[in-house]
Amino acid sequence: KELRTDFIYQGWMRQEPCPEKCSDLPKEDAEKCELKGYSYEHLRSAVAAIKKEMPDVIFGGGLLAEFLNPECWNPITGEKYSKDDTWNMALDPSKWGIQMTKEEFQTEWAISRGWVKRGEPYNPKEQMPYYYPDITNREFRELFLSWAKKQIDCGVDAIWIDMLFVQPKLLKRITKDENHPAVKESFEAASSIVDEIHSYGWSKGKYVYVISWPTSINFAYPQPDLDAVVVSPSPEEISEMRLNEQKWDERIKQIRENLPNATIFARIDYGSDNSPLWVLTQELNKEEQRDFLRYASKFYEERGVKFIYPVHGGNLGVKNIKIRSYGRFNWYDSFAPEFDVYGTIKQLISKMRKG
Repeated sequence: KELRTDFIYQGWMRQEPCPEKCSDLPKEDAEKCELKGYSYEHLRSAVAAIKKEMPDVIFGGGLLAEFLNPECWNPITGEKYSKDDTWNMALDPSKWGIQMTKEEFQTEWAISRGWVKRGEPYNPKEQMPYYYPDITNREFRELFLSWAKKQIDCGVDAIWIDMLFVQPKLLKRITKDENHPAVKESFEAASSIVDEIHSYGWSKGKYVYVISWPTSINFAYPQPDLDAVVVSPSPEEISEMRLNEQKWDERIKQIRENLPNATIFARIDYGSDNSPLWVLTQELNKEEQRDFLRYASKFYEERGVKFIYPVHGGNLGVKNIKIRSYGRFNWYDSFAPEFDVYGTIKQLISKMRKG
């Protein structure tokens, strides 16, 4: 409220199965749920409280298109899915005649995420914490959309979808053919998710914004009806405290040519060791962090890109974390004394509004 925020990006993220209310869970799980505030009841009451104080704010929810919990449920219908059910929804390139089995693909994905080392014995169905789902699978799309619809029912105004167009990207890499049916069908299925969320929002009497990465522009297909896309400086650019002007001018031009109606946001990405947020917090001292935020804010503003200020949120890394928020937490917070950049964010937003 102090920052007069227009848009709360990733105010909510669904990654693990989320209960209607914490009391629906066993006692030990319910206590953890209450501590996290991770239930649809929490989301509904939090959005209502925020909207009471800031009625015009756009509150953003979020989903991850690359993660399918082996056991989960549909929060709209209550239908529960077993490991056998979700394994049937996991991506299997061989269904298009591609010479790669489901087990091979899922194991490669697990290796890429650091869940297993190459060459180690691995049973993906039994050992993966998340399967990589098949977005062309009708049952999975219905399940995925239920997670978006539930957030909308709780008052969310925008849905951020991580890696929405990665499946066609991965299958294009495997087949080396952009026109392969696997690639085309995956791209079209991802685009349909955008349309379905828009349609559901209208059915509830509101417009719901859909946001993702600009991955779709790398395909020569009709583009999805995304309302906004998000970009991020690279870890190297943050380490050097210098953004590559030529690269960014070309990238922004490409996005605008392909998605002329989409707003472009820039965020400091997170989620792994050596991520942009890891570099910002683990390599740069407090003053360097402030300097980079000043520099990046001006750089993107000059190019018509809206900078998402990192007020709170994002994991600092996975294993190699030496500096934590308040000395304890693997979660970024601009108020934490280890970073202490909230004052700079406040100054930058005040200056931007006056400008």
